[in-house]
Amino acid sequence: MVVLWLLALAFGAGFTALGWDGFDGSFLMELMLLFYIVDDISDGVRHRWPAALAAVVVLWGASWLTSAVLPGSLDNAWAQTVAAAVGVTLGLAVSAAITRLPERQLRRPVEGHDSGFDGQDSR
Repeated sequence: MVVLWLLALAFGAGFTALGWDGFDGSFLMELMLLFYIVDDISDGVRHRWPAALAAVVVLWGASWLTSAVLPGSLDNAWAQTVAAAVGVTLGLAVSAAITRLPERQLRRPVEGHDSGFDGQDSR
């Protein structure tokens, strides 16, 4: 995942520096995060749906907040790239944290013990 993150940042900065017909690197970075999320979903990673939803929400929110606080002295393409880099970084971190949460274990009553149902003892 660290390799994906570094590649996303490198490609995003590279495409923004090249400036091909208004195509900046922010779109490419966001697309790489979405491919990572779809890959987790198709692989059947545990907690994949909450992780995907949280990653997209964090990506959008962090990018929006970052672009709101960036100074106006930055070029628009670079401002969008920096905002997308923050969003992708936090989105990947949230997705990784959620998919690594342990599975919830259901507790089963131990046989021979009182279940506490109706206040009666099982003996």
